[in-house]
Amino acid sequence: MLRFVLLAAGAVACFAQTPADLFNKPPAEVDQALRSRISEFYQDHIDSKFRQAEALVAEDTKDYFYTANKPKYVGFEIQRIEYSEGFTRAKAVVLCEQYVMIPGFTDKPLKVPTPSTWKLVDGLWFWYVDGDALRQTPFGSMKPGPGGPSGLPAVPAPKDMVFIFTQVKADKQMVSFKHGESAEVTFTNAAQGPMSISLIGALPGIDVKLDHMNMNAGEKAVLTLKAAATAKSGVLSVRVDQTNQVIPIQVTIE
Repeated sequence: MLRFVLLAAGAVACFAQTPADLFNKPPAEVDQALRSRISEFYQDHIDSKFRQAEALVAEDTKDYFYTANKPKYVGFEIQRIEYSEGFTRAKAVVLCEQYVMIPGFTDKPLKVPTPSTWKLVDGLWFWYVDGDALRQTPFGSMKPGPGGPSGLPAVPAPKDMVFIFTQVKADKQMVSFKHGESAEVTFTNAAQGPMSISLIGALPGIDVKLDHMNMNAGEKAVLTLKAAATAKSGVLSVRVDQTNQVIPIQVTIE
């Protein structure tokens, strides 16, 4: 599952319309066609119909798709689409509901923002992976290894995957406080390059603020939570944009 999630970099959880969005507005028929193809692609993953999903994969990415692990989604929601190159290329962020192998959260699915790239070929939209972009990571440029399909990077060894997913750490993954009180969680970037984090969703009655989202090597970011009278317990998720790692924070209102 991790290999598929790491296909592309960078997507944020919540988006507000900006002035730039006004110039990114596609023709209605173009947007409708892409959304239909995206929905079909992710529904095929929910139904485990990967042969059908293959029909929506660009020719230059089929080898990658054949060998990639396929995550099991239980639901999805198209969150944002950004178009480029005259509405012939697009980056989509889809909230994929899936079970994440994180202690304490294996019994309920989380909504993970999953980025994907699409291109228009002969009037149809196809999912594809940019091999050059895929090699660029906060840890340097990945070099193709033996067995890497079509010149794309080989799958990292399990020990390397563990290393990647420990570069951004939270000082705690559980906080407990009362109405009217606040709590803090500190994130540390141990990577050699810059990393950024973003919030996924929100919790009722809890004001959540990050003092900054972008962290250079060795820097910290502080997440502050303040509970109003209507605050309720729940799980707040923080996403590491470069790796798609999701760090869940269990919030308990006493």
